[in-house]
Amino acid sequence: MKFKLLYFGELRVNPKKRAQHITELRMKFHPQLKKLVEHSPWNNLQKYMMPNPTKSPVNTRHIGGIDFNPIITPSLKLICELDVQLLHPEVVGIARADIDNRMKTLLDALRCPQNEHEIGENQPRGIGPIYTLLDDDHLVTRLSVNTSHFLAPSMFDCESNIDAPENFAQEERVFALIDVNVRVEEGTLENLPFMV
Repeated sequence: MKFKLLYFGELRVNPKKRAQHITELRMKFHPQLKKLVEHSPWNNLQKYMMPNPTKSPVNTRHIGGIDFNPIITPSLKLICELDVQLLHPEVVGIARADIDNRMKTLLDALRCPQNEHEIGENQPRGIGPIYTLLDDDHLVTRLSVNTSHFLAPSMFDCESNIDAPENFAQEERVFALIDVNVRVEEGTLENLPFMV
């Protein structure tokens, strides 16, 4: 099963407030994933996406008073491959284009927080469960990254929902297209619909 996730905004290399930055990214993916689980085969699992269900192939995590619903979990025997297309305003080949640290930040935003310290102060509360792609990033079995120079940086100026500080570096902003290929590690009754 394949689908795409989009991100348009800041992707900081070494943010000073790392947990807050990752929370901001996580909340950009949440509505996309919430929409995804409304469709088959994910919608068959929604009844399990609640705190303390009696029998559940989904791991709802309760961390810091917030419920997180990862959609790729070990209990479902699902793994995934990620192909990331990363467009940024920097000229390709310049040393400051720090791809490995950007990918670390992105992977952290795609997974559930592992403890309360990984939840930023800016995390919205009381909106129901937060959907994440991964229970943990060890479920990514293949990662490929293609980078390219973003030829329309003026599009970032139109981004109204990003509050950029005055000293904000333009090269922190990216357009990311993430192709997710969900694979079944081991067939079970719960993950049977994902095999098609």
